[in-house]
Amino acid sequence: MQERDKAKRIVDELLTYFFSNDIEEIHIDMNFTPEGFSIKIQGKTEEEPNNVLHLLELLNTPRDLSIECYYDELLGITHHEEEDYHLLGLMIDEAEISFDAPIFEINVFRKK
Repeated sequence: MQERDKAKRIVDELLTYFFSNDIEEIHIDMNFTPEGFSIKIQGKTEEEPNNVLHLLELLNTPRDLSIECYYDELLGITHHEEEDYHLLGLMIDEAEISFDAPIFEINVFRKK
């Protein structure tokens, strides 16, 4: 899978999280460098999502290269469960989450 395709899949999962938590006015910034790519997704919400600390833990699951060839098959579903974000964590190297009302932001980085 090409890096841009991987970035697209990751953004799709993050958008699903934002939509599931009624986060609005969403902005996405992606940056590709020789080291990898970063994604910043930001939106507005009055309250921090209840599961944000658990989400951060799931996203910071150590990356697993063996999962990448199965990514589409595993996450190609329309209804997302909590475990799906664990699978997303297997695709990225670092994740940070911040909430400074009303701005909610997730930053992820994936090494090449």
